[in-house]
Amino acid sequence: MTGSATDLQRFVDERADDLFGAPYVERWFDAEEYAARLMRFRTLMAEVEVDVVVVTAPDTMAWLHGYRSRWYRHHTSTKLPPAQCTVVDVASDAMFVIEAGYHEELVRATSVVEDIRPMASSLEHEEDLDAYIGFLLDQLRTVSTRPLRVGLELWSCLPSPAVSRRVEEALTEAGHTVVDVTLPARRSRRIKSSAEIRMLELAQAACDAGLLALREQVRPGTTELEAWAVFSSAAVAAGGEPAALHETVAMGRLMPDLHRISSRQPIARGRVFHADAATSYGGYHARATRPYYIGEPPTELHELTAIAAGAFDVARVVGRAGTPWQDLFAALRQYYAQSGVEGSAAGYEMGLTVPPADWVNEFTFYLEDTSITGVIEAGAVTNFESWNALALVDLVVWEEDGPRVLSGVPHELMEIDD
Repeated sequence: MTGSATDLQRFVDERADDLFGAPYVERWFDAEEYAARLMRFRTLMAEVEVDVVVVTAPDTMAWLHGYRSRWYRHHTSTKLPPAQCTVVDVASDAMFVIEAGYHEELVRATSVVEDIRPMASSLEHEEDLDAYIGFLLDQLRTVSTRPLRVGLELWSCLPSPAVSRRVEEALTEAGHTVVDVTLPARRSRRIKSSAEIRMLELAQAACDAGLLALREQVRPGTTELEAWAVFSSAAVAAGGEPAALHETVAMGRLMPDLHRISSRQPIARGRVFHADAATSYGGYHARATRPYYIGEPPTELHELTAIAAGAFDVARVVGRAGTPWQDLFAALRQYYAQSGVEGSAAGYEMGLTVPPADWVNEFTFYLEDTSITGVIEAGAVTNFESWNALALVDLVVWEEDGPRVLSGVPHELMEIDD
């Protein structure tokens, strides 16, 4: 060693700002956008008659005020329980964040929230679950000293069942009433603002870059994992971020192969593979799936791709805002029945997702789902999946005149010269 421990500590103390700098500030929306979101959130919470909401879902926190992190303690040691949340006072604009003390700067760098209430946790000391629950109860008393109707997102993956049970018990013992507000919380972000749609457009452009890179760079013998790296590198170079779920590149049948992780299996000439891809921008996720083939493909593969593509044309004609979803489903069922091959369509809401999590948001549909009674809403965003033996998937914005497909990659079989 070149100096004493005291000298080294002095070096760290004196040079820290020069060596490390201030935390990188990355905020995606302005204060007005977040204020409008909070108002929408509070309105829906008032309708279910809750006084305060303890928000624990990372994507809800990110949507409300921007906070994103790598570590929410999803599946960690029992000594490190999930110990972060956002508390929203439904009757006012008051909102505050509870987090570990060493994450305070991270909250300030990513979030517009001003009221941060850090726990005593530090890199040398972690508060346990009892301390977190006691701290939460103390902070709720600053909202009101009377018993409250407290909304929790009980369908969120956070906190874990053990922590959630303890929190509910503590709230009940303190005289509060627990209400599940998962659905109104998710409903508040169903319709996307123009600023959100712009983020999705940027994510889709990055996803498209990855799809095109696969066609240019994959060759016989490229492994699925190597192809995944090609997609990921090109998407990041085009401005994208890694998706919340693994963006798989895989040979084989649609199911189960497109729900597995890319492997070390070499991609072979004369075999179909799919890129079941996604990229995010500021946490907003865009998807696209295309089939690929190395070599001269059979004519039938082009015909199958064209049939899958035709479903998008049906959706463009029928799927206008205000149209009952069931009318669209009926038109698509008729189309597939006349196609000469077994196939169908489905989809689900997409938007903001914070990894590690699922990019499938609340609203989902498939053609035999008779439980959906609503109409297509302008500003809703879903993926649209059309398949037979091959699959085409794209992100669509449902607009007044019909769905707008965000991808610029044609709905065709992606041929690769060998």
